[in-house]
Amino acid sequence: MTVSRMRNGWRIVWCLAVYDCPMTEREERRDYTLFRKKLLQENFLQLQYSLYVKHYPTYAQANAVIERLRSNIPAGASVAFFFVTDKQWAMTEEFYGTKKTKQKPDEYEQIDLF
Repeated sequence: MTVSRMRNGWRIVWCLAVYDCPMTEREERRDYTLFRKKLLQENFLQLQYSLYVKHYPTYAQANAVIERLRSNIPAGASVAFFFVTDKQWAMTEEFYGTKKTKQKPDEYEQIDLF
C-alpha cells in the first residue's frame, strides 16, 4: 500500500460522540461520570458539553471503539456517534464570539509510523 493511499482524507475518519444523559438522581450522575471517563480513556477530546471527538485512521478502528463504548452507555441516556471523513472535517466552518473559547483540534494527535 502506498503512502498516498494510506493518508487519503476520504478514508481517515473523525468520530463525534454526542449524548444526552439525565442526571436528576445520584445513580444517574454516577453512570454519566463513568461514561464520560470511558470516553476520555478512549482518548476522545471534549469539544463542547456532551460533544466529544476522536480521529481514527480507518472506519473499522472507529467502529471497534464504538462497540466497546456501547456497554458503558447509561440506561436513560441517548447517544449518537457520527462519522466524518478527514476531508469533511477540513470543510467545517466555525465561528467564535469575542470571548476566548476552546477550539476544535486542527490535526489528530496520533503518530503515523509507516
